[in-house]
Amino acid sequence: MSYVVSARKYRPARFDEVVGQEHVSQTLKKALQTDHLAHAFLFCGPRGVGKTTCARILAKVLNCQNVSAGFEPCGKCDSCQAFSANASFNIMELDAASNNSVEHIRALVEQVRFQPQQGK
Repeated sequence: MSYVVSARKYRPARFDEVVGQEHVSQTLKKALQTDHLAHAFLFCGPRGVGKTTCARILAKVLNCQNVSAGFEPCGKCDSCQAFSANASFNIMELDAASNNSVEHIRALVEQVRFQPQQGK
């Protein structure tokens, strides 16, 4: 049996499940609803407030093939299943603490040139 940190095991998978960041969830859902997404988002704050969680849910919604009327990921399509299993080729999660050089950004720019494997 492998050890999984409880924060990752019980990480929210939908905006409605995020606790304490309702204003962030509502802002992101409104941006999705009006189709006015910024070209980049900066999630900042102290450790444990939900930065990565909100960013992951946003990435999941953007790639979901069956987004609900409430702008939540379906959790059932191929894209959502791959994301939940950490097997999505379309979504890259970067740790800003260790990926902060110009070379890291150049490598990222090089990788985003390619079309998505599945999804949007």
